[in-house]
Amino acid sequence: MTRARAVAVTIVLAGAVIIGGWFMQRGLATRGARGKMSEAEGAKLFDAVLRRVEDSWVDSATSEELYQRATTGLVQQLGDPNTAFLSPDRLRRLREVVSGSYRGVGMSVDTRDGWITVLAPRPGSPSERAGIRAGDRLIELDGQAMKSWTVEEARNALRGPLGSTVKLLIERGGARIPLTLERSDIHVRSVQRITILDDHAGYVAIASFTDSTNLEVAATVDSLVHAGATSLTIDLRNNPGGLLAQGVAVAELFLDPGQKVVSTKGRVPTANAAYKATSPQRWPNLPIVVLVNVGTASAAEIVAGALQDHDRAIVIGRPSYGKGSAQAVIGLSNGSALKLTDALWYTPAGRSIDRAHPNRAPGTAPTDTTRPRYKTDRGRVVVGGGGIVPDLVLGDSAVPPAERAWVAAVGSRVLIFRDALSTFAAKVVRSGVVKDPDFKVTAEMRDGFWREMNAKKLTVPRDIFDDARDAIDRVVGAEIAQQAFGVVGAQRRAVHLDPVVAHAVRLLQGVKAPAALFDRVAAANAAQKPLAKR
Repeated sequence: MTRARAVAVTIVLAGAVIIGGWFMQRGLATRGARGKMSEAEGAKLFDAVLRRVEDSWVDSATSEELYQRATTGLVQQLGDPNTAFLSPDRLRRLREVVSGSYRGVGMSVDTRDGWITVLAPRPGSPSERAGIRAGDRLIELDGQAMKSWTVEEARNALRGPLGSTVKLLIERGGARIPLTLERSDIHVRSVQRITILDDHAGYVAIASFTDSTNLEVAATVDSLVHAGATSLTIDLRNNPGGLLAQGVAVAELFLDPGQKVVSTKGRVPTANAAYKATSPQRWPNLPIVVLVNVGTASAAEIVAGALQDHDRAIVIGRPSYGKGSAQAVIGLSNGSALKLTDALWYTPAGRSIDRAHPNRAPGTAPTDTTRPRYKTDRGRVVVGGGGIVPDLVLGDSAVPPAERAWVAAVGSRVLIFRDALSTFAAKVVRSGVVKDPDFKVTAEMRDGFWREMNAKKLTVPRDIFDDARDAIDRVVGAEIAQQAFGVVGAQRRAVHLDPVVAHAVRLLQGVKAPAALFDRVAAANAAQKPLAKR
């Protein structure tokens, strides 16, 4: 069924149900003025509308198509962005995300000059064992030319059944190399970045909460402490969450036995639960800062909320997303599933941080919208509703005007921009002028990138380019670091130049115990001025 027909079917069904329901409520059906429609009457009405559409609509649609559309429409009309009907393919992708695993060859790719290009092979993957390197261009896959493929097309083609093979033709330095790779189980780590910054400040970025996140975090923090870290920054920015159980398990690493992590409440008994830490925390004397922003959601907010309510960490950044609900995935007979919101969750202090959804259907679970106030273990005031509000609000909440003007000037020519960026970065790397990932983007580099853009026929006003210097330096520096030092080098650069991370490091300087960190923040808030740079 075409998209136009699908839309038409949905409109016809919706309109018929609305009109039919109105007539019945007005007493024009057999029930008269009895009020509520019974389950049998509702089923009869729906079946009558569906059969009339199937038999008499000007176009044609099968019962299977209509039932599928009606099922999807029912879920959409709940107005809950976290409830969804999952086709077998969508269910498979969800399982890959929450497990952090898939079957493929293990490489991250992007488009460069119209070709799929390797950003990095995953450690221990078939790609790494085959000798694939960052910058390799994928020319053919199983005999098919890959020119102008999208990243999604390449990703889907590289994945497949365990033990199956894929034949690649790659290009490196003008030479073409044929390779045959056998697909295997690939695990995507939750912990994406780890380093020790100034003054023995450990840093770990958690990208998601999959089924092994707690083990990864425990091993990572152990390694940082053994390497000399005396404080810890946990970066949860742009972490969309994942498994609630893993959010609980990670929070437990930093809490004492008996301390509540989160509780859930719903209409059915199985949706009601309270989760508490059961084991002694592993690093009780480690001062902690947690970073959040609007991209921090779900299980990531559980961790931030638990550590904030128990005064175990200072939270800094921007207010988080506010996904304070939990979903159950219910398998259906045809291999599809229903992902259904069945509970709201609450922080240890009793906060719901679920933000209001304008399209939520009437009568569904309420959310905190009035910012009620709560107390942490130390008596600090925190608020509910609309996400986790940081103890120190830092970072830009909007794209600067100069950067917006630059993005508008590039417009739809993003692929040309990326081609120019990749080509220019390769020239800089070949020149040998960059020696480590923390290099400074010079005016000469900026001018060189400007010339490369013009050579690629990407012209924008020079004053807009100059005004967006900070944004230009950021993307040019990141691309050069990626090509010169790989993903690890690019990540190191991003962390070292991040102003919010830099503030966290200053906040932790000289702090020997968690209590001292809270005293420092309280003093800074009392003075109503940012912590001075040392």
